[in-house]
Amino acid sequence: MKQNLYPGLKNAASFLEVVDERNTPLCVMAEKDVLRQRLRHRAVALLIRDSAGRALLTFRAGRGWGFSSFALVRAGQAFEARARAMLREDWREEGGRRLSLGFCPPCPESRQAFVALFEARLPAALAAQKALDPDRNMLLDYDELKGLRAHFDDLLSPFMRVAVQGGYVRPR
Repeated sequence: MKQNLYPGLKNAASFLEVVDERNTPLCVMAEKDVLRQRLRHRAVALLIRDSAGRALLTFRAGRGWGFSSFALVRAGQAFEARARAMLREDWREEGGRRLSLGFCPPCPESRQAFVALFEARLPAALAAQKALDPDRNMLLDYDELKGLRAHFDDLLSPFMRVAVQGGYVRPR
């Protein structure tokens, strides 16, 4: 049975938990207010890899090439539950195995979010099919990703630059 942590909250999908420097919830606020005021909150970044270990990057207009999926964690939602929902909603994968890559503290590049990083594997043929639209997705091995970071830094999203620099997206 799914328990709602905030039963009086109407339209919980548009609310985030504001957290302190230790990631402890302080209050619940509307998403737009949290982002506008640059308050600490939570997010999840999901990196899809194929069976060869190549990373599937997604292009977002105005941001650049970044994680396969990136989403804010809603009030009362766990990081793992958000990652599972992203895999299902964005990539139509049900119950795929997710591996934790780490946890990034808030920074301007993450819009002041504590970001839990996850990886999920897809069969090579399925990942290649997802990358057929070169304007939206591309598959890169780790050396190509590091080369992109080193030579074409401005093509990556700000948070992807942080993740590559911090070693969070190394193949496991």
